[in-house]
Amino acid sequence: MLLVMHAPRIDLFEWLLQNAPNATYNLAFSNIYGLTVEEYQKYTDFTLPKNFDLGSNAQYGAHELKETLSVMYNCTPDNIVTTTGASEANFLVFSSLLSQGDEFIIEQPGYQPMWLTPEMLGARRINWPRKFENKFRVDSETLSSLITEKTKLVVLTNLHNPSGVLTNQQTIKTIAEIAEEGGAYVLVDEIFLDGSYSKKPSCFGIPNVLVTSSATKIYGLGGHHTGWIIAPEGIAAQCQRMKAHTTGASSSISEIMTAHLLKNARDEVIKRFQKHATTNRVVVKKWMTQHKDLLKWVEPDGGIVCFPKYSLNVPSVVLCKHLFEAQKILVNPGAYFNSEGFIRLSFGGDKETLQSGLEALTNGLQDVHRNHHS
Repeated sequence: MLLVMHAPRIDLFEWLLQNAPNATYNLAFSNIYGLTVEEYQKYTDFTLPKNFDLGSNAQYGAHELKETLSVMYNCTPDNIVTTTGASEANFLVFSSLLSQGDEFIIEQPGYQPMWLTPEMLGARRINWPRKFENKFRVDSETLSSLITEKTKLVVLTNLHNPSGVLTNQQTIKTIAEIAEEGGAYVLVDEIFLDGSYSKKPSCFGIPNVLVTSSATKIYGLGGHHTGWIIAPEGIAAQCQRMKAHTTGASSSISEIMTAHLLKNARDEVIKRFQKHATTNRVVVKKWMTQHKDLLKWVEPDGGIVCFPKYSLNVPSVVLCKHLFEAQKILVNPGAYFNSEGFIRLSFGGDKETLQSGLEALTNGLQDVHRNHHS
């Protein structure tokens, strides 16, 4: 029987792309505002040479980037596959490790592509709840009961998308040990990890763990779309082979420019992120405290997203559509993270837009509350 792979609709992406151009207050995107060319050159002191060959390709990743990542992750170039963003990185991992009929265990709430992609490949999803009442922490004790002989992969984001909660190294080590006993690997998407409020190490190096990440969210290089997989050599080789079927090679210019930033200015650019995120987090925290009747939250451990639970008895998609139509404010429905009764709120934009946006959000929520109770 011929199996045809149909790409499922990713509601979150369609929601963002359709509505972002018309939003007055965009509190939905999860990346920091981008670096300008001037900022980039100030941080790195690097300019592409005039004789740079724009036709050059690096099928196995630009040497400069692999060298830089080797130092960052204390690994060898053979552990690294460079990719076009973390989306390709995750796709390559899923398509290399999962076959039709395999099972994967995925945190919920979670980031939609992290389960839609493996399901598209014919793998079966097993939900692993991260509960609001437990501050969205992963419950390693429940993991053993979910693993079967068909389980091939356990999937996490760290910092957690959508809540911004950190999972510590010891917990990931425990998860990896449980997974290894069941013959499964652990994939940790660390795209937000460098945005933690205090510096946290990658969990690559813990046996049985592979990591994906990119420079798109924290570093202000979203337009370059440079990502990577850090994995045991055998898996890295499988992913590299699979990459020949996707992009073949990622953009050399993007990889080289990303490498110079990570090598020469990683700490400075993280400080740029933290300064902005901390200022905005204070604004959000104050607002959350003032509106406990409407929303409750688990304060994030970093990053620029949080996942508040609202008190209204309205489906999240209906609520977010109303907020957009009435107030031109864009936030993400919890339903798109497989958790009803929540919204994902981002605070990566400028402070003025955030303050005005939160004011509009208050008005919108109170308006729904009044209509709902009248």
